[in-house]
Amino acid sequence: MSVLDQLKRVTLEKYPQNHVVFKEGETAGDSMYFVFEGIIGIFRGEGNEERQINSIGPGKFFGEMALIRSQPRMATAKIVSPEAKLGVINKSILYKLSGSSPQFLFYLLRHAVDRLIKSEDTLQKLTEELDQEKARRGIS
Repeated sequence: MSVLDQLKRVTLEKYPQNHVVFKEGETAGDSMYFVFEGIIGIFRGEGNEERQINSIGPGKFFGEMALIRSQPRMATAKIVSPEAKLGVINKSILYKLSGSSPQFLFYLLRHAVDRLIKSEDTLQKLTEELDQEKARRGIS
């Protein structure tokens, strides 16, 4: 059974545009999410300081860090498409999927590694831009 087939067995929820799935700083819930349809914006900050830092589309997970690490949410997740269909994966389901499917664990690990590489690339780009700006201003 494919990872997608296994995920189709989880609870599916439909959400409208602008629905907040979870907020930055919230106590870690017991759920992570898999996007079947729609786009989820990941935001940091509040009010006028809120900025979108990522978009999550179909076939991707989000919210796994708080679930796995039992830490407060690091960002706000909000539906940015007209609607979204999400699979809700709680710890119990995560354990079942992990125990019954090495493919699921590999998929989740690959997703986490891809996100880490993207973050490292962004950090490297920002560091280079900062170094260029410092050089331009004569700051060492």
